[in-house]
Amino acid sequence: MAYQRFYPQQQQRSGVGSFITGFAIGAIVGVAAGVLMAPHKGNVTRRKIVRQAGEKRDEVMEAVEDLIERREPANGDGEEDGKESS
Repeated sequence: MAYQRFYPQQQQRSGVGSFITGFAIGAIVGVAAGVLMAPHKGNVTRRKIVRQAGEKRDEVMEAVEDLIERREPANGDGEEDGKESS
């Protein structure tokens, strides 16, 4: 039989309580590190994020438009010439 020590003064914490405590500590450390190591001031960073989001939105819109233009007509859709298939 394996030898085990019993420490009555130590209590097991519930899994949920430990998780919440660890999550809170991690969030605080993460925010502090982000603030201390940020390469630019907040307003500069926000402008960069807005600009990049606008560029990505334009790229997505162009990709969607290209996809719509290239899609094949389905079930008689898109018969622009007025011709009917027989």
